[in-house]
Amino acid sequence: MWRETTRHERNMAIWREELDGFVPPRVLDFHVHLYDAACIDPAHVPSAGGHPCPEYSREMLLGDLAEFYPGRETAAVCFGSPHPEHDQAANDRYVADSCDGRRMFALRLIDPDNDPDDVRADVAGGRFVGFKPYLTYVRKADPNTVEVREMLPDPIMRIADEFGLIVMLHIPRKARLADPLNHRQVRERCERYPRAKIVLAHIGRAYYLKNVVGHIERFADLPNCYVDLAMLNHAGVLEYAFSHFPAARILYGTDLPIAAAPGKSVEINNQYTYVTPVPWELSICDGGGRIRFTSFLYEELRAIRDAVGRLGLGRGFVEDLFYNNGMRLLGGVPAVGDREGRP
Repeated sequence: MWRETTRHERNMAIWREELDGFVPPRVLDFHVHLYDAACIDPAHVPSAGGHPCPEYSREMLLGDLAEFYPGRETAAVCFGSPHPEHDQAANDRYVADSCDGRRMFALRLIDPDNDPDDVRADVAGGRFVGFKPYLTYVRKADPNTVEVREMLPDPIMRIADEFGLIVMLHIPRKARLADPLNHRQVRERCERYPRAKIVLAHIGRAYYLKNVVGHIERFADLPNCYVDLAMLNHAGVLEYAFSHFPAARILYGTDLPIAAAPGKSVEINNQYTYVTPVPWELSICDGGGRIRFTSFLYEELRAIRDAVGRLGLGRGFVEDLFYNNGMRLLGGVPAVGDREGRP
C-alpha cells in the first residue's frame, strides 16, 4: 500500500510524537480530488507522487481521513480530476452524489467550453457550492501562456457571482503568484464579481519563498480572495503567508490523494521540486532508497506546526485554520432553497 497513513506504524509514531498535540479536534480539508474509475480515461490515469491512482472514491477518502487524523472529526471539499481526457460530466455527477453538503461539499469542474446554461442549471440544483477550473481545459499548446480570465470567462464568473459560489483557482503561468498579469486578472475577477469567493490553491502555487515574498500581500485587501495550503511543505512560505495575509482567509487543504503519497516538497536555489521514492514527472527520485519517507500530508502538518510555533500563534488561529475559516466560507454560500427562483 503506497498511501502513507497511520496504518504504517512509522506514521503512527509521527502522529503520536509530533502531531497529535497540535492538530485540533476538527479538520476540514478544503482541497480533495474525488473520482471513480468510470470517470478516468485509461490512457491518462492520474498519478499520486508517481503511483498510479485510477480511482479515489468516497470510501477511500473517508478511510484516509480516519487514518491520517485519528480521533478527529473530519470534513472535506471535493472536486474531480480536472483533465480534458477524463469524462467531466460523469466525474461531476460522482462528486455530487458522494457529497452531502454537511460533511462533504462538492465543487463542479469548469471547462470554458461548457455551456453556461448547463453550468447554471447544475448550480441552481443545489448540488455544488462552487467551481474548479483548471488550466489544461484552456487547451493551449503552451500552458504557460494560459490566463486567469481564460480559465474563468465572464459567463462563468457571472454565475459564480449570482450564486455567491466558491472558485478554486489553480493559478496559471510560469511565475504563478509572482506573475504581474495574474495579479491584475485575479484582482479584476475579484472586484468585478464581489459575491464570488476565489481561493488561490496552494497559496497561488508559491511552493518556495521567493515566489511568495512581496506577492501574497497584493491580494490581502480583496475581501473575497482566499488561499489554501494544499501541498505546502515549506515552513518559511507558511510563516510568511501567516504574517502577511488575513488569517480568516487562510484554509487548510492537502490535495488528496496526492498528499497521501510518500514524498516531500523542497526548495533548491529559488526553485522547488519534490523528492519521492519512485519516479514521478514532477520529482527527483531517491532511487537508492536512502530516505525513509512519510506522506506529503504529514510533512505539511509539520511545516504548519513549525510556522505557527515560530510566530507564537495561539490555539484559536490553529482551530480557525483547520476548520472554522473553511466552514464560515461554506456557510456564506446560499443554501439550496435560497437558490431556487432566481432570475
